[in-house]
Amino acid sequence: MQTEITNHPDLWQHLLPQPDATSHKYRRGHALIQGGYPITGAARLAALAAARIGAGLTAIAVPEIAFPIYASQLLSIMAKPYATPAQHATLINDNKVSAYLIGPGAGVTEETAETTLQMLRTGKPVVMDADALTSFASRADRLTQSIAAPCVLTPHDGEFSRLFGITPAHELSLRIRQTQAAASQTGAVVLLKGAQTVIAAADGRQVVNNNAPPTLATAGSGDVLAGIITGLLAQGMPAFEACAAAAWLHAEAATLFGSGLIAEDLPGLLPAAIRQCQQICAQSPHKQP
Repeated sequence: MQTEITNHPDLWQHLLPQPDATSHKYRRGHALIQGGYPITGAARLAALAAARIGAGLTAIAVPEIAFPIYASQLLSIMAKPYATPAQHATLINDNKVSAYLIGPGAGVTEETAETTLQMLRTGKPVVMDADALTSFASRADRLTQSIAAPCVLTPHDGEFSRLFGITPAHELSLRIRQTQAAASQTGAVVLLKGAQTVIAAADGRQVVNNNAPPTLATAGSGDVLAGIITGLLAQGMPAFEACAAAAWLHAEAATLFGSGLIAEDLPGLLPAAIRQCQQICAQSPHKQP
């Protein structure tokens, strides 16, 4: 039986992106997030998290009808409108983009599925969350055939069940095996959200994140988590470690806030969570060189 490994900053802190004196925004990664309509808040939460975790440029591709909503609510995040499939494809195929996120507020539609496949065809890292996962319900094989580059799936129990046809177990050891099987099947890193979030890679690596407080059970917190992962991938962090880091930092940010947490509070607490991570590693006897 595989031994459970608890997620801890010692495992990935040395891989966290760190700007230096030669850094500029184009070298710090470009995250592109698919925006939704009429649900617009989810993508905005994810984009703010991607930017706060360090992505040099963060943009949201938005249907033209929703552009005024996004543009009026965003400052450092760019809203990029499109009116036709060709214009949308141009945004996706921009060479400057280094990682994608699709799902938060995107809608459960064939259009969402096709946009996901377009992103996967770029060969760049893609994070699939929420509606992007459900758009492939009972079609995991179609998704598997399209994954040839770093890809992260971030389902909660319901999305996992719809995608893979298996209800996640409550018992942790079985839950780990189910997540590992899903990762092996798809070739993606699978992050199964829950009180104990399980992260598994296709090569057999797995960790369990258990520092999440119950206050994270609030609307939009999963969108923030997906944005953190995307921001780390955009900066070149490997997918498995990016998921482990994002899960821990997301939970630590919630712990730092305490009672009354809403999703909007999380991105602003990421710098403090990173400092806490650095302090823990500095005191650890197992710290990485």
